[in-house]
Amino acid sequence: MKNYFEDYRKRIDNILDTVDTDALGEVAKVMIEAFKNGKTVYVCGNGGSAATASHMQADFSFFVRYFTKFRPKVKALTDNGPIITAIGNDTSFHDVFVEQLKGNFVAGDVLILISASGNSENVVRAANYVNEKGGTSIGFVGFEGGKLKEVTKVCLYTPNPKGDYGPIEDVHMIFNHVLVNYMCHNEEFLAIPEV
Repeated sequence: MKNYFEDYRKRIDNILDTVDTDALGEVAKVMIEAFKNGKTVYVCGNGGSAATASHMQADFSFFVRYFTKFRPKVKALTDNGPIITAIGNDTSFHDVFVEQLKGNFVAGDVLILISASGNSENVVRAANYVNEKGGTSIGFVGFEGGKLKEVTKVCLYTPNPKGDYGPIEDVHMIFNHVLVNYMCHNEEFLAIPEV
């Protein structure tokens, strides 16, 4: 176990070494600007990435209370099982995120799309929808980047050509924790008034 753990840790370290901190800063900037303007940040992903999306909503909706009374609008599109299965059954699983955005997403809103491969059709369709509606699409992707790397307006791309999902998903959770903790110590974010 010790040797396996050390190898796994090194795989995560190798991915972290590729992080574009300018892109990470741009993600924070886009989110803060949306929050200042009363906009919503939506988050989505599949499988383990769905759990990361839910975790982001929890952190931005509740963890921030330790630092500010402001409650940013963050909504995970992964958390309503009945609507996801209804859309998947009646329309297509490819549309489970787009259909939830319809009637809710407005210009200036943000969508964070989390996908190790960047090729899941439902997140690619959601990114295109958001771009067409005047929003900002943000991708968290690994491996070769996939389609999301090409279509998102801001992309946090951490190469991982070995096809190792675990470390990529771990790094995406680190992005969540870096962003929420950064904002809780950012004067611009903390100055947003309670609504």
